[in-house]
Amino acid sequence: MSIFVIGSFMHANFMEMERLPAAGESVVATSMRAELGGKGLNLAVGMHRLGARVSLFLAAGHDAAGNAMLDRLKVEGVCASHVLRLGEYSGYGVGFIGHNGANVIAVFPGANALLSAAHVEQENAAIASASWVCSQYEVPEDVTLRAFEIAKQHGVKTYLNPSPWRKSEGKWLGLTDVLVANEPEAAAMFDLAETEQMTPQLWCSRLPSLARTLGWKGYLLVVTLAEFGCIALEQSGNIIFQPAWPIRQIDATGAGDAFGCGLLWSLINGLSVPEALINANACGALLAASAGCLDALPTCQQLLAFKEKTQF
Repeated sequence: MSIFVIGSFMHANFMEMERLPAAGESVVATSMRAELGGKGLNLAVGMHRLGARVSLFLAAGHDAAGNAMLDRLKVEGVCASHVLRLGEYSGYGVGFIGHNGANVIAVFPGANALLSAAHVEQENAAIASASWVCSQYEVPEDVTLRAFEIAKQHGVKTYLNPSPWRKSEGKWLGLTDVLVANEPEAAAMFDLAETEQMTPQLWCSRLPSLARTLGWKGYLLVVTLAEFGCIALEQSGNIIFQPAWPIRQIDATGAGDAFGCGLLWSLINGLSVPEALINANACGALLAASAGCLDALPTCQQLLAFKEKTQF
């Protein structure tokens, strides 16, 4: 079974500091690093490391960062035949990371913004032959919508991580089977007031009604809650709360991508939703307990070893 990933590529640059700066404030960074990233690239590489067969469709600029990304795909063993070179610049991101792992990130889309529905049309055969199509919000909306429309025409399942969140017409609702959002994204998606304090217990009690208000009718809706774990709403209306694995958090950047890798890999391999959520949380925990993202995405062996030695 194969996964067609509508990817995004960002040349990610991070600075670590004792605390995140307030508005208008400058602080001294204690360290910095640069790495290849992007939600789509992370998802493709992460699932490939777990053992899934992945086709990665994304855009990179005609720059050194784009060349480095293609070299990395070759090293990882991920097929690059669906990678397009568009425009002068690849996507770039800048992140500030506090000592407790909290982070703020800004992105320049670069080549990602040049992808269009016309490019997706050229991938019709690849989408039709996949078992899943996955996307996120670091590419234009019409790219995801057209890919999901093609997927539905061929009975292919779809996965969406609506991050970074943006308002849309809602067409994606009827085209998405599995939706995964973190807590701030979910709050925006459900139009919750900024003053509302949502505990895991409140999410459990309110998620079914919030999903109905949204018009959600898909297979699985998941809200990730960082150190508290995650909550999932199944199509039957059943709610599952899965607590997080205990770790010492170092850097949570990309933990949501790792979560998605574990979730999809588990579902593709026929595991139950509770088992899939356990693996997804474990993949997110493994990444959050490490520095960096792409290099920290776990293999299947690392996932199994972590679960064997770590206790809730």
